[in-house]
Amino acid sequence: MFKKTFNKLSFHKKLIHNFGYLSVLQVFNMVLPLVTYPYLIRALGIDTYGLVVFAQTTISYLVIIVSFGFNISATKEVSIYRNDHKKLSEIVSSTFIIKFFLLLCSFIILLLLFYVIPQASDYKLLFTLTMWLCVYEFLFPIWYFQGIEQMKYITYLTLFSRLIFLGLIFLFIHNEDDYLYVPLINGLGSIIAGLVSLYIVFNKHKITFSIVNFKILRYHFLDSCPIFVSRISSFKDNTPAFLLGVFVGNQAVAYYDLAYKVFRILISVFDNITNVVFPLIAQKKNFNFLKKILRLEILVLFFSYLILILLRKPIVLLLGGQDLLPAADLFFVIGVLLLRPFSSIVGSCVLILKGYNKSFMMNLIYSTLFYFCFTLICWRFFSITLYNVAWGIVLAQLFELFHRFYLIKRKNLMYLIR
Repeated sequence: MFKKTFNKLSFHKKLIHNFGYLSVLQVFNMVLPLVTYPYLIRALGIDTYGLVVFAQTTISYLVIIVSFGFNISATKEVSIYRNDHKKLSEIVSSTFIIKFFLLLCSFIILLLLFYVIPQASDYKLLFTLTMWLCVYEFLFPIWYFQGIEQMKYITYLTLFSRLIFLGLIFLFIHNEDDYLYVPLINGLGSIIAGLVSLYIVFNKHKITFSIVNFKILRYHFLDSCPIFVSRISSFKDNTPAFLLGVFVGNQAVAYYDLAYKVFRILISVFDNITNVVFPLIAQKKNFNFLKKILRLEILVLFFSYLILILLRKPIVLLLGGQDLLPAADLFFVIGVLLLRPFSSIVGSCVLILKGYNKSFMMNLIYSTLFYFCFTLICWRFFSITLYNVAWGIVLAQLFELFHRFYLIKRKNLMYLIR
């Protein structure tokens, strides 16, 4: 009895510690935009700020390629083999080798984008500097720290990079001519944090890097392929700002970015729950605990939506000023995306952990196709507008969630979440 009680306390203690570290990080991430966003909007202006966001949105497509789903597949492998040093070293080495080649591919794609996207051609240096996002995705092994359930490293290193950004932004950015400093300062802190993380992995934790044979690389690559295909659905998350930049203008990008950023902060807080719970459930198979998390999460998400709707105008005025007030009405639509973390935890902790990777993959492919069909119809028969773009991403999110429940019910897995 005492042993069972001790194990239960240890289980929850680790969970609380990990969630606590990530919560500290997210609180900082919630406060940071309150300081930097108003300053950047006023210093750069709406158009130039929209251009910077457009560059980040475009490069974020390449980040998905570098990530290649390893944040789920490698996390699961590290979680399972965390006590097997040889196997763990193989997983880490394989992941870094594959991601290195994917990083090279992303730079090649960037060169092609210079000939396809007018803004990329006109602002080559901005887009090149924004590639720090891809370099950071390669360097920082968040999948390793999540797998060994050491979230403190994620918190410390990310806080370090954010503080560098916070400290330098006011020193170097004063007007719209300083827009190149945004990716430069962001990249500086993030890449330093990534290099420190490598030191922790290979020196402090004594992980051995080795050149893995092709057969093992192929196994890890193929194991991550279904997750990568599912991550292609993330293309639709980045597409609204991209479409607005191409068809509407940089001001519309700024409106959408403000509304999306407010809800994205909350979504990232709840994503922490998935990041903490996933490796625990993968190891312990404790689905009763998952039920409690889901019930609490949906309740908090609902009240969060109501509060943000009520405070939408003061929030916009605080962050962006009078010029960005049109973004306030977008809160009604964009707020529905708060269902995303609920959908995410259902998909990863039920479908993936029960071995239905293909179903999970197809669900995200279908929702992505739904979104692009909706967008194509708007482009062909109506027009690309701020609200059409916003409704497209929201309807795709609802489709994804309801289809997941359909899959779970069809595979007789409802008992895991009900």
